[in-house]
Amino acid sequence: MFERGRLYWCRLPDDSKRRPVLVLSPDLRNELANDVVVIPASSVIRVGPWHVLLRKGEGGLDRSSVLKCEQPATIRKARLDAEPVGRRLSTDRMSEIAAAVIRALELRA
Repeated sequence: MFERGRLYWCRLPDDSKRRPVLVLSPDLRNELANDVVVIPASSVIRVGPWHVLLRKGEGGLDRSSVLKCEQPATIRKARLDAEPVGRRLSTDRMSEIAAAVIRALELRA
């Protein structure tokens, strides 16, 4: 099962290369659905209000990367490698990512 807060290698539609993605959707949804909601990562570091920097080693990454929280995507599970890259991100880091998604999509009530 794909777990919220873990990174997996993936080939996103319309993307020529394989990249790590963070599973954002809740575990129960991940268990029941045929797809998952992910945030793509990039090793090209560009700072922005909706980007979250992950340090080398965090989540199992072999280099520092940025999560592009303005680009959430729903993708089929078959596009992801079955094994996670590494450990789950911390609760604090997941809160930071949620805040960046809210900023990027202007979801404040």
